[in-house]
Amino acid sequence: MPVEPVAAPSPVLEPAPLQAPPADPEPDLPPPETYAEGGDGWYDSIDFSAFVDAYASVNYNFPKPQSGRNVLRAHDANNGLSLSWVGVNASYPADPVGATISLRFGPTAHQIASCFADDEAQCDSGRGLENVKQAFASWKPGGSDSLFTLDFGKFDTPFGAEVAESHLNMNYTRSMLYASQPVTHTGLRGTFAFADAFDVKLLAVNGWNNSIDNNVGKTFGGQLNFHLKNDQDADVVSISVGYLGGPEHDDILVVKCGAGELFSPKSTKCISAPTNTEPTEGVLDRASANTDGWRHLVDLVVMANPVERLRLVLNADFGRDSVRNPNDPNQYDAKNYFGVLLGARVAVVEQFGVAARGEYFRDSYAFINPYHQNAQDLVGGTLTLDYLPADFLTIRLDNRYDWSSRQIFNKEIRELVGSQFTTTLGVVAHTD
Repeated sequence: MPVEPVAAPSPVLEPAPLQAPPADPEPDLPPPETYAEGGDGWYDSIDFSAFVDAYASVNYNFPKPQSGRNVLRAHDANNGLSLSWVGVNASYPADPVGATISLRFGPTAHQIASCFADDEAQCDSGRGLENVKQAFASWKPGGSDSLFTLDFGKFDTPFGAEVAESHLNMNYTRSMLYASQPVTHTGLRGTFAFADAFDVKLLAVNGWNNSIDNNVGKTFGGQLNFHLKNDQDADVVSISVGYLGGPEHDDILVVKCGAGELFSPKSTKCISAPTNTEPTEGVLDRASANTDGWRHLVDLVVMANPVERLRLVLNADFGRDSVRNPNDPNQYDAKNYFGVLLGARVAVVEQFGVAARGEYFRDSYAFINPYHQNAQDLVGGTLTLDYLPADFLTIRLDNRYDWSSRQIFNKEIRELVGSQFTTTLGVVAHTD
């Protein structure tokens, strides 16, 4: 008898386990090490540096007094022992916004803050700004890799082969050509890096060495830079050609009247006033912003490192300044000046080097030498021995000879002679 198949029991369905609701996503927290001591905060990107610069100098003409008697010297005008200056720098790279500040203290800071205004009270040294050598903000629209950088504030000039900080030059003393160039500008600077080999700088600034302008005009300039680099991305040859032009003299004229005179606003001059016993003065509008009152500078700098231990430099300048005619303050007389510098440094060994500099300057109207108002030819030669006993210490011994076609150099108390020989020992402790 056949057996009926028995149906298999239906499977029992187990209830699905309860699922916990999805957790909230983890917030984007910085890694734990960021909070640990020594983490990467924004302040860790600030680059700090500092230096102390002192020197001892002997002028073999033995002028007296010791201070300020070395003619044609930019920042070593004193004899005996002297502190040149101390400096502190801080910079934050632009990505896209950055900033740079350079503070300076000492006699050299005061010299740099003296400008070409007719009244020194209008210069940075008279406005409480002599200790601020640089203070500017930077903006790179595309971030740190941007080809364009815009700087606004007070910054170092791009012109010339030498800078104010002696340890960054080949010689301790600065050249006559350096003394004829601006040191700082205040305004706008744009840099366009078209390629590794080319970049262009454009400037719209107040003028030469003054944060607050002494006239209503502005100074404009540009510089084209070419770089030829080696496999280590170091410059083998660099060439810079620049121009700077604008009004640098005051656009007002103060007329001083003596006893027995009065200033007449109607005639804009002093008129007879016998009953007046006190000096008087008046102010005239004498615009210098027109092109007749401009100063022009053309600057060429060529630097070469043909081999590892040899450095060569050429700097040539042509300048044209317009000064007021003493007989007619509404008219300007154009005065030209020009100069050339050749220099070289050989690193004999890693810690010891020898540098030499020769220069010629044609000063047609006391542009760099206020002690003689006539045109003169100036020649200078400098031999420098430098020793770097440690990474952050530079010792330089300059032996320098200056010659002029005029009797302009101080000797003893009152005598003037046509040449000057000095020995200067400069010692700079620096962190960069």
